[in-house]
Formats: sequence, structure tokens, C-alpha cells
Amino acid sequence: MGTSQNRVSLRPASRTRARATAALLVTGAALVAISLLLPHPVGADETALVLTALAMAVAGGIVWALAARVAGWGAHAILAAVVAVTSLLIYESGIAVGQYGTIFVWATLVSSIYFPRRVAIVHLGWLLLTYGAVLLLVENTAGYSPLTRWLFTLISLSVVVLLITGIVARRARADERARHFFDLSRDMLCTANMDGYFVELNGAWTAALGYDLEELRAVPFVERVHPDDRERTEAEAAGLFEGAETLSFENRYRAKDGTWHWLRWSSQLSPDESLVYARAADVTELKRIEAEREELFDQVREMARCDALTGLPNRRALEEQLPQAMARARRRRSSLVVAILDIDHFKAYNDTYGHLAGDEVLRACARAWDSTLRAEDTIARFGGEEFLVLLPDMEPAEAADIVERLRERTPMNQSCSAGLAHWDFAESIDELLGRADQALYLAKAGGRDRIAEAPLAE
Repeated sequence: MGTSQNRVSLRPASRTRARATAALLVTGAALVAISLLLPHPVGADETALVLTALAMAVAGGIVWALAARVAGWGAHAILAAVVAVTSLLIYESGIAVGQYGTIFVWATLVSSIYFPRRVAIVHLGWLLLTYGAVLLLVENTAGYSPLTRWLFTLISLSVVVLLITGIVARRARADERARHFFDLSRDMLCTANMDGYFVELNGAWTAALGYDLEELRAVPFVERVHPDDRERTEAEAAGLFEGAETLSFENRYRAKDGTWHWLRWSSQLSPDESLVYARAADVTELKRIEAEREELFDQVREMARCDALTGLPNRRALEEQLPQAMARARRRRSSLVVAILDIDHFKAYNDTYGHLAGDEVLRACARAWDSTLRAEDTIARFGGEEFLVLLPDMEPAEAADIVERLRERTPMNQSCSAGLAHWDFAESIDELLGRADQALYLAKAGGRDRIAEAPLAE
């Protein structure tokens, strides 16, 4: 929740009240000028009226210019002075009727709109007091007795005060309820003007980012956006001011402690196109969870594609890599050789020395063979004691030399047999692997510890 000093007042600021009373002074001066230009009762002190009007105009201009410096009590004093001067104008005009009474109505409206009812009643009391005194002093009351005219004024202006203060009070209560919900929202709610400054914000901004609300209003919003997101943010704002609606825009915003928070925005332009209404949600934690989940998924995917015993790619990874290698070879019209290596008499070794020893043989072969191959070559555990090698951009004779080198580096006094197949750009994966497996069978049938190459498919 925002502190009381950060809350937006439900009543206009003192500057607005001061300007309203200044406008009364200037308007009063204008009415005097109009009354003197139009036919008017004889007997008025025109010099006094002109001087009073000039004083009102000058005073009104000064108050308007210095409105920001007028304290709250100053607006009360100015409004009371306006009423007193208006009574003086009536006295100088010589007749208690006419356009000067209009200023009384406007003064009552100003007090009713900008002040609570009890204060507006005090102002009305002062107005009725000064007007009553004038009615006793002025020579002409336009056919009514001073009491009758005073009672008419009392009734009519009291109705104005009660009606207007009632409307303002209901609006204030509605604004208070709206503000209450505004402050209670966990979402970061705000309005911003066309210059990019925040106008209203709720307390969720302070809770999320650490700034007080005045700090947030002090600089344009975009100044605290992450440099890498600023261009996107400005483009989104430009579209928003052209009538587009933001539904789920994300950017990073700097918090008071220097950290970056991910914010997810939804916003739209106000009907009069003067403000932007926006809602932001801090999704930093969600982003972190998503990143951790994606990293976990990557690890799971990697584990699913990796043989747990040897650390080499497994058959599932091979099912992804072999089609890619074949597509690349077809596109480049380059050679591709597949070799299957099988450790000789591995079952007998397992039966004699145990599975743990057999596992160590598999790990040792994987390390030795993988370190022998080029970076662009691939070796994968094909199943059991079989390993499959992909040799791209290599003719069969060169591939045979590489496989022979692998066989020579078979560790732990083991030997292996190998079958090679050269892809013809036409056969399927199963057909290619079938020929390599057939060549391996021939190597084993020929006494093991050797290489056999499968002939091209007819």
C-alpha cells in the first residue's frame, strides 16, 4: 500500500482552488466593464466601479500566476475577499440587483465544488452576512424589501450548496472506493501521460521495485527500462498511442536496488487519448522458474540422448543425427560411410569376469575410440557391445583406414570386428544399417578381429 503522502488527493489541489478563485476576480472585473458599457441605472459611482474592477483584474492575474504558491488557507481568504468586493460593487452600483449577483452564485459554486460541505456553509454564511449589510446600505433594492431579497438569496444559494456538495461527496466516495481497490490490487496499476511520465500508481509498484511513488513519477518510464528492451518498448508505446492495445508485452525494469525485474504489460489508451491505462505484473520469479524448467528439460533431453554407461550418444540420438548426416551428404553430394564395431567375445568376457568388468571394457573402448575420431565424426553406442560410427565426407578407403585405427586402439587387450557400408544416396536408413550389419556378420564369420565392407545395394 502507498503511504498517505503518495496517495492522489480526491479533491483538486490547492493550486486548482486558487486559480478558480482568481478566475472569479477576473470575471468580476469583466462583468463590471460590461455593466458600464451597457445601459445601467443612474447614480452609480462609476469611478469607484472602474477602480474596483481594475483592482480585481490585477489581483486575479497575480493570484493566477502565483497559484502554485498559494497555501490551502489562501484560497479561503481570496474567496472571502471576492465576496466582500462583490458586495462593495453592489454598493457602488447603487442598486441591489443585476449581474454582480452572478458572482455570488459562482463563488458559491466554487466553495461547494472545492471544499467540504461544512466549509462551503461557512463561506455561504460570510456571503449572506456581507450581502445583508449591503442591502441595508444600498438605496435601491429593485422593488423588494431588503429582507425579501436576502431570503431569496439564502434559499437559492443554500439549495446550490446542498446540491453541489452532495454530488461532490458522492463522487468523492466513489473515487475513494475506486482508489481503495486500486491500492489493494497486487498488480501494478498505473496511468501515464503522453510525455511518458507516470501520473497515478498504486502501492504494488513500491512493493515490487522499492521506489516510492514520487520517485517513479520523477522520470520518464523508459529511462529505467533495460537498454536491450528500450527500442522494443518505445515501438510498443508508439503503437499504443496510435490506438493499438497491448495485451502481453514483456520488458525488464530496473528496481531501486539495481536488479532487473521482468514486467508483463497490458494497456490501452483512454477514450480522450490523454492517458494510458496500464497493468503490469512482476513475472521475474516466473521467468526464473521457466528458465530452470527449460534447463531441466535440456538436461532430461540430453540424458535421453546419452548412454548412461559410456557417456556417448545412444541409439535415440543416432536416430536424430543419422537422417541429418544423410540429408547433408545428399545436399553436398559428398560421401557418407557407416561402420558398426562389435567387441569380440564380449559375452564370454562378461561370463568370466562379471558385468562390472564388462562395463569397464565398454567405457574404456568408448573413451579410446571417441578420442581417435575427427570432430565431425560421430560414435554412438548402438546396443550391447556394438558401437556405430558415422564418417561424413570420407571415401570407403579412407573410412576403412579410420576404422582400422579404431580397432588398433581397442583397449584392455580386447579386439573388435567392424562392418562398413557406403551410402549410395538412395537407400533408406534401415537399408544402410542393414548392409553395415551384414558386413559385420561377414567379419565375424571370417574369424573376427577384422573389417568387412558391404557391397553397394543393387
